[in-house]
Amino acid sequence: MNTTVDPILTTRNLVKRYGRVTALDHCNFDLYPNEILAVIGDNGAGKSTLIKAICGAVTPDEGEIKLDGKEYKLLGSDDLLAILN
Repeated sequence: MNTTVDPILTTRNLVKRYGRVTALDHCNFDLYPNEILAVIGDNGAGKSTLIKAICGAVTPDEGEIKLDGKEYKLLGSDDLLAILN
């Protein structure tokens, strides 16, 4: 019997920069089944940028996001526009 539980969502070394400002600096976390994960921090700490990167609203400059152990990349707005045109 396998008692090891794998994370359902993982980020590794997520980086997002806006010009000279680094909004995410090598962000790592694991979210496990039935777990509640809180994202807290000061204003400007990168909380919204992290959520936007996970849901595909912004594309990280570096790093990876895995869902159920598989890397995924959501289509960015430029990709969606290319598909629609």
